[in-house]
Amino acid sequence: MNTRAGETWLLDLGNSRAKLARRVHGDPVDVTALDWTQPDFAARMRELAARWPQPSRILVASVARSELADRVRDLLPADAAVEVEWLRTPRRACGVGNRYAKPERLGIDRFLSMVAVRARTGGAGLVIGCGTAMTLDAVSANGEHAAGLIALSPGRMLEALRVETAIAAGNPDAFSGDGGDDTAAALQAGCWSAAGALVEWFAARHHVDLGGAPVWLHGGWSAQLAQWLARDGFPVGVFEHAVLHGLALFCDHP
Repeated sequence: MNTRAGETWLLDLGNSRAKLARRVHGDPVDVTALDWTQPDFAARMRELAARWPQPSRILVASVARSELADRVRDLLPADAAVEVEWLRTPRRACGVGNRYAKPERLGIDRFLSMVAVRARTGGAGLVIGCGTAMTLDAVSANGEHAAGLIALSPGRMLEALRVETAIAAGNPDAFSGDGGDDTAAALQAGCWSAAGALVEWFAARHHVDLGGAPVWLHGGWSAQLAQWLARDGFPVGVFEHAVLHGLALFCDHP
């Protein structure tokens, strides 16, 4: 193996997919997202490993199920010269403080996205994760994790309605995602409005104590939610690959 000194790989293992990147000049580059369900997952990872300069260090942030994380573990370079770090959420790092009684129980993805947003804003911020679950976290001006919520994503809301109700029986196209009938429109509007309303409430709840902190969305459906919120004139920013950016910053944490 041709291991390059100083070359670092960053891995963000989520519930629905894995993201991989290289760290160059302090930032994640060559970001590649792989769905856990795609049949060529292992082949794609091996292709990346062969194409990228081999690392001396790999940082992994994982909230994936253990069997999925083990798949990745088995595909990583097996070389004594490569340091592989599976991160646990710390009490404090990179200017962000974790107030959980057991700090490791705060998801590492949530912590790293807060690190990334705080580095971007230099102060308070609201961080909304838009993945399999919807996470909402508030970071105070001094870097303390002020509040956090976890809810269903719009996609999971739709799935719950499909499974737990008889809507699909009477409206077979309602959950297709491209239906134009009234039930399909009502389902989409209801689930996206629920997500948007939660973001607006969370921002309003912390408006006074965080001084109107900016709202940043990240994750697979962040752009869609941003568009939905924009219809009401609610200002948000989309921070692509926030967890990977947090990982890149964490590399320099002692």
